[in-house]
Amino acid sequence: MIARTGGWIAAALLALAIGIFPYLGDLLDTRFPTSYELRLVMRAMILGIVVIGLNILVGFAGLVSLGQAALMGLGAHAAALLALRADWPFAACLAASVLVPALMGAVLAFPTVRVRALYLTVITIAFGFVFVNVLREWVSFTGGASGLASIPRPTLFGERLMATRAAGFNYYYLIAVCLMLALWVQWALARSRYGRAMRATAESENAARALGINVTATRTLAFAISAGLAGLGGGLFANLALFVNYETFTFSASIELLLMTILGGSGTLAGPVVGTAVLFAASQALQGLQEWQTFAYGALLALVLFLMPEGIVGGLARLRAKLAGRGAQERQTGAWPHFVPGFDALTQDRDEPGQATLITRDLTLRFGGLTAVNMVDMEVRSGTVHALIGPNGAGKSSLLNVVSGFYRASAGTVTLFGQAVKDQPPHVLARLGVARSFQNTELFGRMTVLENVLVGCHIRYQATLAETLLRLPRFLREERERLAEARLLLEVVGLTDFAGEQARNLPFGHQRRLEIARALALRPKLLLLDEPAAGLTHGEIEDLVALIRGLAARGMTVILVEHHVEMIMAVSDRVTVLDHGEVIADGPPEQVQDDRAVIEAYFGHGAPAAQATVPAQ
Repeated sequence: MIARTGGWIAAALLALAIGIFPYLGDLLDTRFPTSYELRLVMRAMILGIVVIGLNILVGFAGLVSLGQAALMGLGAHAAALLALRADWPFAACLAASVLVPALMGAVLAFPTVRVRALYLTVITIAFGFVFVNVLREWVSFTGGASGLASIPRPTLFGERLMATRAAGFNYYYLIAVCLMLALWVQWALARSRYGRAMRATAESENAARALGINVTATRTLAFAISAGLAGLGGGLFANLALFVNYETFTFSASIELLLMTILGGSGTLAGPVVGTAVLFAASQALQGLQEWQTFAYGALLALVLFLMPEGIVGGLARLRAKLAGRGAQERQTGAWPHFVPGFDALTQDRDEPGQATLITRDLTLRFGGLTAVNMVDMEVRSGTVHALIGPNGAGKSSLLNVVSGFYRASAGTVTLFGQAVKDQPPHVLARLGVARSFQNTELFGRMTVLENVLVGCHIRYQATLAETLLRLPRFLREERERLAEARLLLEVVGLTDFAGEQARNLPFGHQRRLEIARALALRPKLLLLDEPAAGLTHGEIEDLVALIRGLAARGMTVILVEHHVEMIMAVSDRVTVLDHGEVIADGPPEQVQDDRAVIEAYFGHGAPAAQATVPAQ
């Protein structure tokens, strides 16, 4: 609450400072600011808009663009060409300066982020060089080195927009309004399912996909918004200078924009403003050093990043966090499972008891010449706990990865909830009702515990992007409902007191709890747990057993991969045993425990009769 209040105060102070800046001379009885200084501030605000867009891409989605200046140039040239050649009004030209780069951003991002996020960086570098060369060589259209001059002065509602006292500094205040709108878009995204999804894909792509997030669409959206804000900055710049050419939008300008983002603190809300202000002011102040300017500029940047590797705002936030209160280990952990009133409502979406939730037939998974899963036939009934056990390397996790869509089966079929699924990606299966945990915890470490659980609610939001940005009633209602659900799930696993803590700061056992709470936020019909007891204490394992049995009693189907065989025997309704990818036993726990093939799989051939029971590991 204090941090949010401080953010609003900072935004109000920024708006006040921008608002009174043109009239400082009247207040202080000086000639400051002159028209030159006023234009410098206007340029800084334009760069701030572009850097806010880049922060959404880098700080939220974890992607890097080195062609942001080119996208800014695309917006500038779209506005200039439409005004000069098509005689479009200023408002339409400005809208086009946003839409054209946003569309280009989507075109660049969609095919590249499907493969690897790194490819986006490569493609934006290429786009930047191609764009500059096109501007330079297509003289008849872009003017080449001479650029596009004599752009009509912008007019809005019959008023000419100028940065002069006679005009009421109306163009200055238009840029200021656009800056505030860009900050609003960034803030609204950060506190919505869209921003949480972007940050989740940056932290753990696998976990994001398992929670129903379409990673490709999320990253494409992030780049489209980033490119649109870059284009807005370009359109404002073109109508400020009334002249554009390629020299303003080179690769070095993209590097400078990225440095502003990093210096301020990527991923923070105030970082773009702080980074732009500091770096822009430094570049102006160091101009008098002539040939030493570049050296001093680089030394200053290196010094700040050495002292504050998370940027200025990020470094200050970490310092404040260290000075405030206790760490995660010192807080009280609530009892779990604690099936509080209202939890049953979150588990109502389930199949009728006894139905076949999952059926695999002749399921096979090969990696080259290695067969990880071989001709597996398995049926899992609704409302039961079905365990998968076997020695290390038996194919248990590989089977879970096929069922949840992370691996494509080489042969065989998978039927989920009565319908055949073939080569469906994880986010599609998650939307059908499949949730999972991972053998190695896949939390979103830099997000809070509460935000982690909210990401699990992602697929149950219906509000559109426009409703989210405008904070319309449906968005507000959904956000309240999901927050209540997330807090309830944290109470179930005993992590209520850790809601505001970053997930990476939790003890390992608490991280296991959080991963289960996040999976339950999906309201799954089928819950896949991959070694959830690893690293837990004896007391925590007993709590985990109670939680799993409580979920099964409420109709949820659980598939459990685990090495703690005593826990398996206590919690399971049915057990399937794998060895070298093949099913060697399947049945009730008591039957499997005494199966000779199972004993030999754990102890080897010739195991003495005295060891005719599978021990806990």
